Amino acid sequence: MPESIARPSLTPVRGALGLSVAMGMGRFFYTPALPLMVAALHWGSAPGAWIATLNYVGYFIGTLVIAQGWAEPNRFVYRLSLIVSTLGLAAVALTPNLIWQGGIRTIAGIASGLIFVCVTQRIPANSRKPRDGGISYGGVGFGILVSGAIVLAAGSFADWRQLWLICAAVSAIFSIIAWTWPIPARVPQPTTAEKVAATETNTDHSPTEEATPFEANRRRAMAILSTGYFFQGGGYIIIGTYLVVLAGPVFGDTAAASTWLIAGIATAAAPLTWSAVAARIGTVKALTACYCLQVFGALLAVYGSTPAVLIIAAALFGFTFIGVVMMTIGVGTQLGVANASAKLTSWYSIGQIVGPAIVAAALSEHIAAAFIASAIALAIAMALTLVGVLTGNVER
Repeated sequence: MPESIARPSLTPVRGALGLSVAMGMGRFFYTPALPLMVAALHWGSAPGAWIATLNYVGYFIGTLVIAQGWAEPNRFVYRLSLIVSTLGLAAVALTPNLIWQGGIRTIAGIASGLIFVCVTQRIPANSRKPRDGGISYGGVGFGILVSGAIVLAAGSFADWRQLWLICAAVSAIFSIIAWTWPIPARVPQPTTAEKVAATETNTDHSPTEEATPFEANRRRAMAILSTGYFFQGGGYIIIGTYLVVLAGPVFGDTAAASTWLIAGIATAAAPLTWSAVAARIGTVKALTACYCLQVFGALLAVYGSTPAVLIIAAALFGFTFIGVVMMTIGVGTQLGVANASAKLTSWYSIGQIVGPAIVAAALSEHIAAAFIASAIALAIAMALTLVGVLTGNVER
């Protein structure tokens, strides 16, 4: 169905399913499937960590090629990435060879990054109602929920290869629905006048005259905020990668996916919830509350020796990480820095690469210690974010 006659009410759903393909399944199905793969293939923690790291490297590459203008976030790139992401899920089942696994997960990460940018950049233009953006962002959580549900429902009778094929089949169905997400076939290029205006007003490049105190203060605030976002990316992804591994001895390898299911439900509900909270008490207070809950969830997971504790930790993880992403980008935008979202996402992606790499190198046999490291990173992220807000004098 052409975009021009697609039902407007389904537009946010199409965006949500695009993000489900990119994030919930393309990136995060690995999390609930990992305990079963570790048990079947007799892996230690290190191989899983390095494969996860390669996936995050791919995600960074995917976002970078658009940020640098090497590819356009257009209809062709979006649809090709949907296909590659789905085929990448199926390709994991072909062989347990670590080189193959790492290569496929890198390619899948690139596709995920491209889809994420193609969807999120069009959310404002495609949102007819205030809640439409929250519905689209909620697709990340819905995809996580579906990932956990697949492993929980089929893990008792399907092996790890079959689980990846089932996920690929679901991803294909979602991709068909998401295919008609309204996105231009070609991104309009700025006119000569617009380029001149952008050059004259862009203060992020080296100016020919001394920057004003306001400009210097704004740059300083953005640098602090970006550093905090780096720690956020590193801290959150440790939880996202190893929560189900931590739950394995408590629930069993298959039932451990129930924690991921809980995280998915919480993530799906988070965008609309945090939007409402920020509207009521202000973005900065809401962001602080979100960070506090996230740090508490990481620390709670360290003591995750009972199902109840792990379920609460999973819910806090899912409920907070999307909230932090949405609100931090909002703060960066308030600073008035050009391309604030792209710049922050780059630092976030680097943090996601570093976090699992540190676990693989130093903490692969001490998962509880990895969660302590996560809590410390998130606490640093919260402190730096608040300092960045105060430095930039962001509206509270």
